[in-house]
Amino acid sequence: MKWKAFLVIGVLLFSVFAAGCVSNSGSTEKTTSATPKEITVQDLVGRTVTVKVPVQRAVILSTSALEIAQLLNASNQVVGITGDAKADAFLSPSLKNKTVVGRMLQVTDWEEVLALKPDLMVDLYLKKFYNVDEFLNKSASYGIPVIMLREDRLNDIPKAVELLGKVFGKEEKASEFEKYFNEQVSEVKKIAEKIPAGERKKVVMIQPIMGKYYVVNGNDVLAQAVRLVGADYMANFTFNGYTPVRVPLDEEKIITQFKNADVVILLTSAVTPYDKVEALKNEMLNDEAWKGIKAVSEGNVIILRADMGRNSFLRWSPRMAVGIWVIGRAIYPNYYPNWEEKAVEFTKKFYPFLS
Repeated sequence: MKWKAFLVIGVLLFSVFAAGCVSNSGSTEKTTSATPKEITVQDLVGRTVTVKVPVQRAVILSTSALEIAQLLNASNQVVGITGDAKADAFLSPSLKNKTVVGRMLQVTDWEEVLALKPDLMVDLYLKKFYNVDEFLNKSASYGIPVIMLREDRLNDIPKAVELLGKVFGKEEKASEFEKYFNEQVSEVKKIAEKIPAGERKKVVMIQPIMGKYYVVNGNDVLAQAVRLVGADYMANFTFNGYTPVRVPLDEEKIITQFKNADVVILLTSAVTPYDKVEALKNEMLNDEAWKGIKAVSEGNVIILRADMGRNSFLRWSPRMAVGIWVIGRAIYPNYYPNWEEKAVEFTKKFYPFLS
């Protein structure tokens, strides 16, 4: 139950605080050789990091980054993880059995970290979720280099894979994924261009968590995917200059704000399983107030998986190479093919242990 509580807290905090706390200082990776054994790279938030390569003993505090390490066949070069990784279906048993040093992006046992003698740590730059500066200062005091990733843009996914591929000495696999990801985006764009302006859908996504409704905001990577497939995303909230990726709204405000939506997408989460979301969908379809939304009155309410399970592809991670197809098919079933074939292709290429 303890791990579940941490997931609840984590999902909520990610939902409310993730966007807007990520540096925009640039994501362009620049690599120069310092010595035959060291390289200097720029991480995804613009920090310069010198690290010995290939990394042999990494502590990775983000499940998204662990999924990248898994894709790169670098599991044997990881020595430490966080407890929430145990619930990630895209991680192999051998990776899940690494030493646990913390939870939800944070170290809880520095003595355990030091005992592992890591040559690199990897984490997400989420200042409102945890004390990033304290983490960086402490790791620096121990002489451990840190690479920071960010998860607020679709195109950061191949960049993150490329960067970690470089430090793990897995450039070839990273290039293979980058090529594959870009091909998927290109194919989706070509389909989107064929959708007549008169058929463009207005879409909103809602993620129910602990009895509350969280609307996916326009800056979230899922909203970016909605626009990529040729639809219009309706939510775009900013509060005093701050733009969260999830916005808690009550039923009345959702109905008023999104009454013209053509499609409502309900999302699962790490703490909200499919059956609970399905119950909400049925409640909406049979409730006169919810029918104030066009999509609900017409029955266009769709459930998509955004949890850590095997068939969930709506997370900031390599999974989004399939996720964009999932969203396209959900909104425009007459234009996009079934995504299941893409999922099979993707897992065979990059996560063969799942096949």
